[in-house]
Amino acid sequence: MAVVSRLLNALLIPAMLWPVTVLAQRAPPEKPAPPRLQWHLRDTTRAEVWRFFEPKAGGGNPDYWFLANRLFVGADLRARRWEVHAGVQYVQFGWLPAASIGPGPLGTGPQYFDHAGRTDSRQLYVSFLNVKVQNVGASGVSLQLGRMGYASGAESASGDPKIETIKRQRLDSRLIGEFEWSLYQRAFDGARLDVDRPEWHATGAYFQPTQGGFEDRAGAFLKHVHIAAATINLKPGQSRRHTDLQGFVYRYDDTRVVTTRPDNQFVSATKADVHISSAGGSLVGAYPLGTRAQVDILGWFAGQSGHWYGQTHRAGAAAVELGYQRTKAPWRPWIRAGWFRSTGDSDPSDARHQTFFQMIPTARRYSLSTVYNLMNLSELFGQVLLRPHAHLNLRLDVHHLRLSSPADLWYAGSGATQAGGTTFGFAGRRSNGSTDLGAMAEGALDWAASTHLSVNGYLGAMHGGHVVSGTFAGSRLEFGYVETVVSF
Repeated sequence: MAVVSRLLNALLIPAMLWPVTVLAQRAPPEKPAPPRLQWHLRDTTRAEVWRFFEPKAGGGNPDYWFLANRLFVGADLRARRWEVHAGVQYVQFGWLPAASIGPGPLGTGPQYFDHAGRTDSRQLYVSFLNVKVQNVGASGVSLQLGRMGYASGAESASGDPKIETIKRQRLDSRLIGEFEWSLYQRAFDGARLDVDRPEWHATGAYFQPTQGGFEDRAGAFLKHVHIAAATINLKPGQSRRHTDLQGFVYRYDDTRVVTTRPDNQFVSATKADVHISSAGGSLVGAYPLGTRAQVDILGWFAGQSGHWYGQTHRAGAAAVELGYQRTKAPWRPWIRAGWFRSTGDSDPSDARHQTFFQMIPTARRYSLSTVYNLMNLSELFGQVLLRPHAHLNLRLDVHHLRLSSPADLWYAGSGATQAGGTTFGFAGRRSNGSTDLGAMAEGALDWAASTHLSVNGYLGAMHGGHVVSGTFAGSRLEFGYVETVVSF
């Protein structure tokens, strides 16, 4: 014992005489903070009112309204190097229209009814469940696995608030999206790898989307739809101040047992046979003009190749937009204008399919009325955004709409919603030999009434052109909704 005592004194007494700084340097490392758990609750209630184009004799009822509610409960568990995200949703409808189909669905109400076969469509399902691991193998590398959301164009944040606002409104989800505004929405099962560096961000992903959108059996994955994505973003920096650039390649393969074939050949199919790659890029910039104004630009293009039901597929689309905002003026007026054009098929009898295929988007970001999408479309639009109060935002849009090819169809829809059956997810009506689709005027209001309550409203009116009048007896459409969102 004496030997042990001498050894302890030899070790401890010198240590007690060391400077405090040395002791601090040799202090044991702090224990990592325990994982943080955060709960989320969001309840959305919406009332929609439709007065669709009046059908000809024998058609469906174009005038109806319905109510819907979506309750989301989620949890995030975060630690220093990993995160777990989980969420479930319960959706309930009331008074869906049972007689509003013909010709085609007359608005969103009959689409919900057609998928469910009942006026009170409802479902409880898992909307998200994934794990994300940070610094996998190297700093700035993350891997996410499970059921998650994904929006093309939103793979990397620029860090510039104005650029992010433009991206959310006019770039995200053009080709891949979560069907956000629909009550059932959609998610993606798969894996995502991100590499983040100070000047650039790269993303690679492989997914299978879930059923959703208008489909009440939401949450089941579409095992015959496969999506791959690869993107590279160049962030705003010293050499590209206020400018965000992206290059992308997306692949879509679909072999679902779906009998409807959405093209101008007007034939059925035993199953889907779509294999299309989309490659392109985007530029979003927001540049100050002194201290009281700002100008913004957006450019986007995509070229497509692949196969469409045995045909060679070649198509493309492009968008150019320009905006100007008085950042210090009352209501901060922001004026924007833009042009968009996608290719349409010019000859249904040849071996080439030329209709731009929108893959699996959130179509309502670019068509608030949901009456059309970005396939076989030529569009000019003007937009005014106003902020009369810190908690109130107004948006006013006008659109001049034409079909790119009179030999093709007037398309609508947001892509695959169910694993099989008669609904592809896109649908088309005849052009009647015309390209004049019509003119749309619409407005939206978003009011943050309190920390936990927001109220959103929309009203749109469309005057149809010769494309519409060739199929419908009336050329006037009106659609509106009021929505409340309670969140904690």
